Amino acid sequence: MATFRINQDQENCGPNLRQTQKEQSQQQRRPVLGVINKNTTRIPSQKPKQEITSQDENLCAKQKSTIQIVQKAPFTIHEDKLVEEKSVVLRDSKPQASCINNCRIRQFGLPATVTNLHRQPLQEISIKHDIFEEDSTGGSPMSLDRSGILGTPIKQGSKSAQELLLDIDEYKEEIYLYLREAETRHRPKPGYMRKQPDITYAMRSILVDWLVEVAEEYRLQTETLYLAVSYIDRFLSFMSVVRAKLQLVGTAAMFIAAKYEEIYPPDVREFVYITDDTYTKKQVLRMEHLILKVLAFDLSVPTTLSFITSFSVSNDLSEMTMFLAMYLGELSLLEADPYLQYVPSELAAACIALARHTLDQEAWPEDLEKSTKYKFEDLKSCISHLNQTYSNASVHPQQAIREKYKANRWHNVSLMTPRTPALC
Repeated sequence: MATFRINQDQENCGPNLRQTQKEQSQQQRRPVLGVINKNTTRIPSQKPKQEITSQDENLCAKQKSTIQIVQKAPFTIHEDKLVEEKSVVLRDSKPQASCINNCRIRQFGLPATVTNLHRQPLQEISIKHDIFEEDSTGGSPMSLDRSGILGTPIKQGSKSAQELLLDIDEYKEEIYLYLREAETRHRPKPGYMRKQPDITYAMRSILVDWLVEVAEEYRLQTETLYLAVSYIDRFLSFMSVVRAKLQLVGTAAMFIAAKYEEIYPPDVREFVYITDDTYTKKQVLRMEHLILKVLAFDLSVPTTLSFITSFSVSNDLSEMTMFLAMYLGELSLLEADPYLQYVPSELAAACIALARHTLDQEAWPEDLEKSTKYKFEDLKSCISHLNQTYSNASVHPQQAIREKYKANRWHNVSLMTPRTPALC
């Protein structure tokens, strides 16, 4: 007879029934961890199986499988046998070579046809020293000098830095034509001083002489001086300046030229200091901004000095000739009139011609005429003005340039007297 259990409503049952069920559930809870750790695994006892008895003749009793437990050997660490290292010395001797060959034969079992062949021992390869020769001077192994390979020794220090920079035959003509075209783009107006109400040529001459002293004081490049004077003339060609601000214009122009040309230009505070604190740092920076705005940031212009250097290097002129031409070109900076009417290349050619004439050389040979593309007749007017300036240099009120070229590094060219009769 089947039995069934009536479902009891636990939610609506009385409190006594709930308490009874709660106690029963607590008795059936899992023991705590301490009790579990104390427990031991118990294997239930199994009843012995009865033998199978059946009248079926095809049914056979199953054999009990027994597992034999093999006792393993204890765990050990395998250690390789130590082999003593022996140094092998190779000698160029036939008996030792044959011994080595016999050992290899025994190991690999080479056929008799191979073993009967006569083998010569290894010999050292002789290295020829025809091409790679050791440097007797003990040079650096990273040296790129290939004079021993090419057969032609390279002479170190045979050319100066200017010669290495300008000695480029493939592009020399194109560079010169570009500079000739560039010098005509940004030129100051020759008669701009007539439109200046408060400054004169004499004031400009004093300013340039002071800039020469500044360049010498801070050891600036001569090119920096030429650029500064060019910026001043270009700025004064468009702007009217009172005499109280003329030195400020010159200071800001020198500051711009130094930042353009020099590797380590002086700080703006240095330019404030050289004016004896006449102007403030803010005034110098404002004037710098105004000059750059007027010049439209066109600062890269060829100068007379760049053409003098190029002509001297291209035609292999002596240092005395080049320094004297540089001295004449720098004297021309003191006078805006008449030298602003000449382009820098023409003025440089005239300086070289007058310098060669002063040194008792042919003033304008054919190679100079061919390289500069100026004929001597084209330079006569400029040479005449330069000769006059050169003759009056000793009595000129501004002597900074003359004192500069009295130094030994310039070969004392300012102490030389002009040659008579004059060239033009």
